[in-house]
Amino acid sequence: MTQSFESAKSRLENIKTIEPLLSALRTMSMGVWQMANRKIASLSNYEDDLDQILIEILPKFAQKPVRAQTVQEIPKANSDTIILIIGSERGLCGKFNAGLVENTLKFIDQNQFSSYQIWVMGSRLRLEFERREITIAWRKELPASGLFTYHEAYMITQDWLDQFEAYAFDRFIVLNNHLVSGSLYQFETHNLLPFEFERNSEINPGDSRRWPPVIIETDPKGIYNQVIQHFIAASFYKLLLRSAVAEHSARYHLLQEASENAEDIIEDLIWVINAERKRKITQQMQELAVSAGLLKY
Repeated sequence: MTQSFESAKSRLENIKTIEPLLSALRTMSMGVWQMANRKIASLSNYEDDLDQILIEILPKFAQKPVRAQTVQEIPKANSDTIILIIGSERGLCGKFNAGLVENTLKFIDQNQFSSYQIWVMGSRLRLEFERREITIAWRKELPASGLFTYHEAYMITQDWLDQFEAYAFDRFIVLNNHLVSGSLYQFETHNLLPFEFERNSEINPGDSRRWPPVIIETDPKGIYNQVIQHFIAASFYKLLLRSAVAEHSARYHLLQEASENAEDIIEDLIWVINAERKRKITQQMQELAVSAGLLKY
């Protein structure tokens, strides 16, 4: 019983040391989760502004301008499809990365790409691919704490857009998890390149106007190219944020469960320790009573 008592005391001390760490990690995940949601809301407003700019400038063209080549214009020798998967940089998020790998392999199998490259963002996801001995053509770390900035996303997509226009690949697909509710997330796919803008180029700029009349004193094609670049960057940045929301939601709920389990274990250990103390006190009182002749064995 003494050994059990000492073991319970040791376990209680260890868990009491770990519990504040779980709480701190949970708070950090909640903070990043909320920050990503706020950025998504702000990004939606930004995309609305970009959309409004296109409404104003598209009527200036006889036909919709094309900045990047279409799939049909790509030489057959360079028909790679880039498949970028956004994972996590840190662990403690359950099957977040393992599920991404499984869904990616299913996605590739279903689409039967003639030629493709796997690109990965997130060290934990990279390890999952390497464990399965799957070749990764490009990799990039995610922030260990916090989020990418929009400027960083813009610079990354500019490099990809330059490669796309140099015929390095013909299609760019992004795969990631997005939050559904609570800790439940789903796998999603998004075609980043070639960029498709579905708005009718003949739309009347006076419809649903949010701005005063706009005067364009420069080449509208230059404005169009800049807007498309930012549309692509904003689309990619939103996917990064959606992935971060799903990741930190999963981590938060896992840490919440771990904290609750730790509290339950602490209560059980305290009960064991108190019961052993009571037993020892009772035993000592009995021994005193026997030594005083008040009790006989």
